[in-house]
Amino acid sequence: MESTKSVKHPLYNYTFQNRIKLRPEFLNLSIEELLEQPEFSSWMLHRTHQKEWELFLAENPEFKFRVIKAKKILDLLSNRSENLTDEALLTIWKNIDDFDNTLKGRFQSIRILSIMRYAAVIVFILFIGSAGFWAYHSRHQPYIYAASIGSSGVNQSQLLLSNGTRVDLAKKNSKIAVNGDQKIVIDNDQVIDLSKVDGADDSRMNEVVIPFGKKSQLILEDGTKVWLNAGSRMAFPTRFSGKKREVFLDGEAYFEVAHNNDKPFLVNTSEISIKVLGTRFDVSAYNSDNVTETVLLEGKVSVSDLSVLGILKHETILSPNQKACFDRDAHSITVKNETDGDFAIAWTEGWFKFSQQSLKDVIAKMQRYYNVQFVFDSDFSTADLISGKLDLKESVGQVMIALSDVANLQFRVDGNKIYIYKKISELLMIK
Repeated sequence: MESTKSVKHPLYNYTFQNRIKLRPEFLNLSIEELLEQPEFSSWMLHRTHQKEWELFLAENPEFKFRVIKAKKILDLLSNRSENLTDEALLTIWKNIDDFDNTLKGRFQSIRILSIMRYAAVIVFILFIGSAGFWAYHSRHQPYIYAASIGSSGVNQSQLLLSNGTRVDLAKKNSKIAVNGDQKIVIDNDQVIDLSKVDGADDSRMNEVVIPFGKKSQLILEDGTKVWLNAGSRMAFPTRFSGKKREVFLDGEAYFEVAHNNDKPFLVNTSEISIKVLGTRFDVSAYNSDNVTETVLLEGKVSVSDLSVLGILKHETILSPNQKACFDRDAHSITVKNETDGDFAIAWTEGWFKFSQQSLKDVIAKMQRYYNVQFVFDSDFSTADLISGKLDLKESVGQVMIALSDVANLQFRVDGNKIYIYKKISELLMIK
């Protein structure tokens, strides 16, 4: 029997099954030392071994804040130096770090060291053409999720409190309400009093994680209502403080934002930020999709590119029944008119409405909603545009029967997989 070959590394194990096991030694590394580790920088730049790192963060929440600082540096370098290789970026950072170490040998004042360190970074940023370093830091605060979708292994919806405590959400369509008195009510029958939870902190984020096949509703502390679609997660505070109300989204959510002229509401995805005062809109920002979509139903919102390249760009303002599409590859935002904006939020009522939408996009949404896998025959095209309405309250088999009529396909269900073939429209005539 063949044994699994492996290559040893001081901080991680690598097998030809392409899985790594991160070791506790990472917890003792400085930001500079982390950036010199190829597996860490590869995760920051390309999301390599994402699930392993998310699990490592979940097990070591104290590591998260160093990760956020390191990510700011790599995000800044990669976004402003798109023509440079990863090795070149890390070499440049190493030169900055060496410069900083030289300063440490010449200056003893901690305050001076801090000033000179940031001066070194600013000089580098100016060298590569950045005109918006401080603007970037004020606009883009990356969020590293501690919980990953499906990481529990039981496909269970979860609420992760700011102190790291995990609470399972038993219902398929869960409901969470955050009260102003530091209480979180789950499904109207479970109350979590955060004032009595050790380590809970209003200034830090809670997270709700909804796996494929499930949904959730939230009422935030300010009265804002949020519907989370399958395969989504959102970070939110117990109490909104400061001059803005800010949440972080990975996946799809429909928002009904409570109006507050003095405190704008911000929804941050990995690529864009949506700013509102009080309105209704839907955001679809799955990491697996190349396009992030924002559909406005009521009020007015502004959509901004969160990358450094977006610093010099104007905000894109949407009016009702308009959709902003952010292309992640091109870093561009285009606006389209939506004849019926309610199509975008039909999923909150258990319907899926689509008009001249590609079969590929329709199937992708069904795959997330029902937590199934679609397998297409080699000669089947998913580029055809279709229109229709599907009742998602029905079983996936019933919905596939309806879809087969709309999309001219035939299918076969085998456990969690659905095989798609071309539809035979008529039998051969017997001569």
